[in-house]
Amino acid sequence: MSDSIEKRHVWINYKEMEILYTDYKNLQGEQFVKTIEVLTENLLDMGKKEVLLLLDLQGSYANKEVVNAYIAAAKKVNPIVKKTAVLGITGVKKVLLNVVNKFSDVGAKPFTNEEEAKEWLIK
Repeated sequence: MSDSIEKRHVWINYKEMEILYTDYKNLQGEQFVKTIEVLTENLLDMGKKEVLLLLDLQGSYANKEVVNAYIAAAKKVNPIVKKTAVLGITGVKKVLLNVVNKFSDVGAKPFTNEEEAKEWLIK
């Protein structure tokens, strides 16, 4: 596993709640897919029972392989992820998020700023 990929997971303490911030900014193609796979395994290895997840996709580009990787990852982590908020979802990415939600039952919700996303996660 690459150190740079592992550094993309950061725990944020927000109003006495733990949120796992996952940085997918500026990724595309195979690098994006590999990062999804590594971070999914890291999340599963943490041994947490309930996780609030904040994904940051700003500047990233998703193709069919990335969407499929997200669907597979979401299905794996669904039992432990309580809520998922997503940053950087604009334009066509909204359609792709709907596809991921439909096929994985993850229920991720898009937000335009981090503060709103964190507030939604902790409610």
